[in-house]
Amino acid sequence: MRDPRLFLFDEPLSNLDAALRTELRAEIKRLHQSIRKTMVYVTHDQTEALTLADNIVVLKAGKIEQIGTPLSLYDDPDNAFVAGFIGSPRMNFLKATVADGGKTLLVGDASVDMSHLATRLGNGQDVTLGIRPEHLDESRGWVELSLAVDVTERLGSTACVHGVLPSGETVVAERREDQPRFGVTIMLRFLPSRAHIFDPEGRTHSLIFNKRTSWNQGSLLA
Repeated sequence: MRDPRLFLFDEPLSNLDAALRTELRAEIKRLHQSIRKTMVYVTHDQTEALTLADNIVVLKAGKIEQIGTPLSLYDDPDNAFVAGFIGSPRMNFLKATVADGGKTLLVGDASVDMSHLATRLGNGQDVTLGIRPEHLDESRGWVELSLAVDVTERLGSTACVHGVLPSGETVVAERREDQPRFGVTIMLRFLPSRAHIFDPEGRTHSLIFNKRTSWNQGSLLA
C-alpha cells in the first residue's frame, strides 16, 4: 500500500526472546534484499549490526566514531572504542611499551615486531595492544603469551578460555581443539599481523586503512 524511500527501525527486536530474534533477523534481511529500499536500523546488539548491515555507523555520545562495512569495522577499527565494541567476545587490550627505536613492542615477556606499522611510535611510549580471542590460537610459534586458566566456557565446537597473564591482566582466548581446565597454564600464540596497536588517545596504528563507503539507497545501516 505504501512505497517509501526510507524505512526506520528503532531496536525492533529488543523485547523478543532469543529464538524469535534470530528468526526475525533473517526475515528482515530477506525483506531488505527483496524490496531494495534503504533501511536505517538502530541497535545496541552488535550481532544484529554485523549480520544485517551493508554499512554500519558506530556512534559514541552522539559522535560518529567510524562508518564502514561490517568486515572493515571488524578487521580494521579506527580506534579502541570501535575495536572493543565490535566482536564477541570483545577484543583483548594489553599494556605494551614501544622499544628498539619504535620497531618492537614489549608485551610482558613477549616482543612483537612492529615493522609492518605505517606510523612509527616513539621509543619508550606506552601503548595498547589489541588482539581478538580467535587470533590467540595459532599452532606455530610466533608471539607467545603464558595464560593461567581460571574459567573455560565450552560452546560445543569452540570454547572461550578466561585466564590471567603473568602481568596480572585478564585475557579471553578462543580454543577450537583443546579445551583446558581450571588451574592449568597454556601458551597463547598469535601472529603480529593480527595485532592492533592503539596510542594513548586510542587511535589505531596500522598499515591497513579503511575504504570508506558512501550511504547509497538500498543499503541497510545499523
